[in-house]
Amino acid sequence: MANSNEPPKASQRIDILSRTIVALLIGILIGAVISLTGLSALEDHVMEMIIGFVALIVIVAALSFFLVLNKEKILHKLFGVSDTDLSDVKENAQQLFIHAWNRQLPEARGHFDAVFTKVFAWYSWMSFRRWILMVFQMLFVGFGGILGTMLLYNQNKLLTQQNVLLQSQNYRLDQQTYLQEADRRSSLIFLMGNLLDAMDRELKSDVGRPGIRDLSPQIIGRVVALSKSLRPYRYLETDSLVSRELSPERGQLLVSIVNSQIDQSTLRRIFQFSDFSASDLKGAVLSGEYLSGINLSKADLAGATLDETDFSGADLSGADLSNAILARANLKDARFRQSKLVSAYMESANLTQANFYGANLREVNLVSAQMYQTHFTGADLSGANLSGATFPRARFEQTIMDSVVVNEYDWLSRLPGMGGDTIRGIPYLQSQYQVDSVQTRMGYLYMLLKRKH
Repeated sequence: MANSNEPPKASQRIDILSRTIVALLIGILIGAVISLTGLSALEDHVMEMIIGFVALIVIVAALSFFLVLNKEKILHKLFGVSDTDLSDVKENAQQLFIHAWNRQLPEARGHFDAVFTKVFAWYSWMSFRRWILMVFQMLFVGFGGILGTMLLYNQNKLLTQQNVLLQSQNYRLDQQTYLQEADRRSSLIFLMGNLLDAMDRELKSDVGRPGIRDLSPQIIGRVVALSKSLRPYRYLETDSLVSRELSPERGQLLVSIVNSQIDQSTLRRIFQFSDFSASDLKGAVLSGEYLSGINLSKADLAGATLDETDFSGADLSGADLSNAILARANLKDARFRQSKLVSAYMESANLTQANFYGANLREVNLVSAQMYQTHFTGADLSGANLSGATFPRARFEQTIMDSVVVNEYDWLSRLPGMGGDTIRGIPYLQSQYQVDSVQTRMGYLYMLLKRKH
């Protein structure tokens, strides 16, 4: 009995190495096909591949059965023998040795042919058997590998779909949570309706000073309390939640108040203590209204019509006023820190001592605007139009002014004369920008262009 710990023979090692190399080459080929076509394409043709593998296995099995069934005929035709039994090889080898020793060459040649033919037939048949077994082994391994790969791929695909469904479910749960908050807010709408009715009765009854549309301290207190109760939240808009928390109710309350033509002294007291931050006022029309000192920080005023509106002392920090119309508006002492005023129309607006620190003022129209002591530090004025604007004692430290339109070619060199030596940031602007004539759809315009250092 052979020792189980005996090291494999050289021929066995060669067979194992050859099988490993063939399997590796087949794996590389399958991997290359999968990488080029993709797992999804492989999934579309998995049934054809299974049928192909089964057909190949059947063909190889049928071929093997045919060869085994006709073994004697094939061996006789190829080698002149009908079997691969090595029992008579020993006798032929002895006779070969004897005849060769006795110098009987014809008889020795005959026995040599018999030995060689028998051994070669036996080796060929053994090699064929090993080849058949190796082919079946590789086919079954490859078939199992493809099925396993597709099972893992389908499992990962199902997990991915499950994750997508879970994310969608979580998103809907978040929506439901915010909708519950919206339902709670809706109960405050009833209070707002009662408050507006009470305001209307007071104004019609002329409860306060005769001939003045003012409100009693009680009504003002109720307005202040209600404005603070109407906190912002995210609500559904076209089947999706708005990007940030807003309060449509605060916007409705503000529009109702300013449209009631209330006396400015009453409005001043309301705006002094009320909270209208994060109000949703997209597209609102508040032209010429008195909003001095109001808190509209983080409000959404995109596309609003605010021409000639009084925003003096108002807080609009973080608000969105993109594409808003602020022509001739009073923005004195207003705060616009980190606000967004992209493409806002602010022609002839009064920006005296307004603070635009870090604001986005890209492509804003500031033609003939008054900017006395206006704070533009860190703001982005790219593409803005400053033609005819005046800005004595303004601050432009670290202000981005790429492609800003000015009305003179020597605008930069004349800056010290525009505001004496009080304009902050002149050295920065002169070191970073130069004025050049640029052709646009409106003809040639003078623009500030970045210097090439």
